[in-house]
Amino acid sequence: MEPDRASTVEWRWLDLGSVDGPTMVNVFVSLAGPVGRRESLPTVVVLHPAAPFANVGYHQEADREIDLEYCRGAGIPVVRRVVGGGAILDGPWEQDYMVIVPNGTAGTEAGVGPFYDRFLGPVQRTLARLGVRAERSGVNDLAVAGRKVSANGALSLDGSWVLVGDILRELDVAAMTRVLRVPDEKFRGKLAKGMDEWLTSLTALLGSAPSRTAITRALREEYEREFGVSLVPGSLTEAEVGTLTRLRAERSSDAWTFLKESSHPGFRSPDLPPPGRSVKIAHDTYLGRSDRKAGKLVRVTLRSRGGAVEEIEISGDFFTQPFAGHLDELEASLVGCRLERGPLEGAIARWAADRKVALLGISGSDLVGAILDAGPPAAGNPAPP
Repeated sequence: MEPDRASTVEWRWLDLGSVDGPTMVNVFVSLAGPVGRRESLPTVVVLHPAAPFANVGYHQEADREIDLEYCRGAGIPVVRRVVGGGAILDGPWEQDYMVIVPNGTAGTEAGVGPFYDRFLGPVQRTLARLGVRAERSGVNDLAVAGRKVSANGALSLDGSWVLVGDILRELDVAAMTRVLRVPDEKFRGKLAKGMDEWLTSLTALLGSAPSRTAITRALREEYEREFGVSLVPGSLTEAEVGTLTRLRAERSSDAWTFLKESSHPGFRSPDLPPPGRSVKIAHDTYLGRSDRKAGKLVRVTLRSRGGAVEEIEISGDFFTQPFAGHLDELEASLVGCRLERGPLEGAIARWAADRKVALLGISGSDLVGAILDAGPPAAGNPAPP
């Protein structure tokens, strides 16, 4: 039942239908400022990809996560979003939603954990109405018997809190694994098997997928019920369209897509050692890499000299709050730091305090461990055979 529109607060409901990748990853960014300044109403957006696109997490290196050659040949665009998390292939098999509300809205007062608690409730109840009883999985996802059916991300941006998520109507595991960069086809087969085991869809659970209309109607009603509001159909304002047009142009460029790679051109060589190895390249200079899986994955590429950091690149599928996380500043501040746990922990703690950055999915200790793993044998890395 819809709330009494004469007695409730109005929010905006935007049904954008099918959109391309650059629109998908930038539309909520174009809305965050106006909503945060209260020039636009709090907004719930429903939309879905018109065609598949590879979607890279903000802190990831696109060339390490995505098979770029395959994507170019197949005509699959590669885009970078401003939300953390891992690289995925988005496509027409999903139904997406975004919720953008100004700071101070109920559920935004106590940080990201309580935000998920409040704003994922309507999604969970939507699934229940469709016949799927999903439970929270980790901080930000919804799963059935351990298999994810809804993935979500959150961030605070321009005076707003934003939830971005999807419900998987169907699955195309072959397509989803093909775009990812993997060591070999045997590994890809294992990845596909694993993806089958940790993902599910409405089609798999119900025999067929409910229509988009049924999903979005339930979602709209559940958000109205949760927040005691009336979601009124609307459209993007002229200013929002202008911002979205600018962001689409800027963030379709290689400079944005390969943001991480361009900051460390010396680490793009195909001769880099594999993760878990550190090789001597001069008298007291080593080049090493590590992949450390904590709650999320953190990747480190490190060149050290005399037992100290000379250059470092940090990437991964973790999240930061704020979304940018100032990782470039952390990398710069670590130059010259001794490859020892105490100095590294101190440098990371000072950066987090000075820049007011929270790491989500990994801890400062996880990051220190990844740096030491990438270092020479004296820094805790086993000597290469």
